[in-house]
Amino acid sequence: MGLRHARVFAALGHRFEVAGVYDVRTDTRIPDYAPRLRSEEEAIARADVVVVATPTEAHAGAVSRALSAGRHVLVEKPLCATGAEARALAAMSAPGGARLFVGHSERFNPVIRVLARLTRDDQVLGIDLLREGPSRWSQCGVLVNLGVHDFDLAAYLGEPPLTLQASLGSEGGNRARVLFTMTGGSVGHLCVDGSAVTRRRSIALATPQWLFEGDLLAHRLVRTPRKSGTPAEVALPLEEPLAAQATALADALDGASPREIASGEDGAAAIELAEAAGLSASMDVTAASASPSSLPWSSCSP
Repeated sequence: MGLRHARVFAALGHRFEVAGVYDVRTDTRIPDYAPRLRSEEEAIARADVVVVATPTEAHAGAVSRALSAGRHVLVEKPLCATGAEARALAAMSAPGGARLFVGHSERFNPVIRVLARLTRDDQVLGIDLLREGPSRWSQCGVLVNLGVHDFDLAAYLGEPPLTLQASLGSEGGNRARVLFTMTGGSVGHLCVDGSAVTRRRSIALATPQWLFEGDLLAHRLVRTPRKSGTPAEVALPLEEPLAAQATALADALDGASPREIASGEDGAAAIELAEAAGLSASMDVTAASASPSSLPWSSCSP
């Protein structure tokens, strides 16, 4: 992800200059346009904005050191490994000082960008999020590692704060379902399966007038009027999500207030929800394992 960010920022030469790339792995190939730096200290010293794309467990230390040095930070999601660390980092970001942004790039998926625009002045009655696909095991758990994207999307598109109602996990901790409510009584559901062989990412969102169904991998959005029931495909922008996110970052640092880019507060809220849901799901698994019946599980179809 670090090299992907470097490519995107280099392509936005009218907004950014890539000061360099630091990787603890000395055999990593660094692009010609990005000088190889010798240490994290050198990277922080040379930059106005530091992009942190390390393993999640290393986020808190790197982000804290960059913010303490007065550098703006864009850190890959999840913000860090725990809610306590996330809150501490969010508290370090302040208007007029070093600012913290989180790479919840799913907000910049073409489907989500158009959904946010079309539902901005409407009430969200319900939202259903599905995320399936092979994923490397993480000690943070599947909900912090993967589901944190969907907690953030639900808060971004719906009416926060989100309130957890129930969560269910599988043996091994790589699958989970979560039910939650939003302000005004709206209902949400997310399903994460990091053990699935094939990748699927979808969203279904209902408002009083419309039902939206989106495929976040194929970049396809269908809108159906609740009265007539006649579906129609919605045209989507073609901009690469990481490039759109980098542009929003530049706008924010230039004084604008783009709602799309996630703040440190947004990132911390998503981790706290994922952490709480993961704890509840693990407790449910323990209780189910101790009972004669096995834990029910089915496909994560929305």
